[in-house]
Amino acid sequence: MARTKRQSIHYVNNADFSTAVVEYVKEVRIAKANEEKLPIVTNYIASCFLKIAEGLSHKSNFIRYTYREEMVMDAVENCIKAIMNYDINKATRTGLPNAFAYFTQISYYAFLRRIAKEKRQQDIKELYMD
Repeated sequence: MARTKRQSIHYVNNADFSTAVVEYVKEVRIAKANEEKLPIVTNYIASCFLKIAEGLSHKSNFIRYTYREEMVMDAVENCIKAIMNYDINKATRTGLPNAFAYFTQISYYAFLRRIAKEKRQQDIKELYMD
């Protein structure tokens, strides 16, 4: 039997994900133009947000935090908020949209904000203990 390469549980196919995001952004723009109710983010896009954030949280600079789950959920929330700002006409080197990189950056900065918030809480806790 031939060996198959095992895919990571956090694997996101950039081409499929970018296509889904571009289609969703187009639907949102049409709904805004017609003053209709905005469409809900699809399950595929939401699961990709979760996979991106979860995969990023397993990097060496984030893995040891005890509040890693909060970081992941903050990242998913920020991705859902930022999907309306995704520019489908943005040019990359390949000429194709790169939603994976865009939402990975959003997740990364959400992690940094959560770390800063938790550090402030820890400092407050230490002040009260003194």
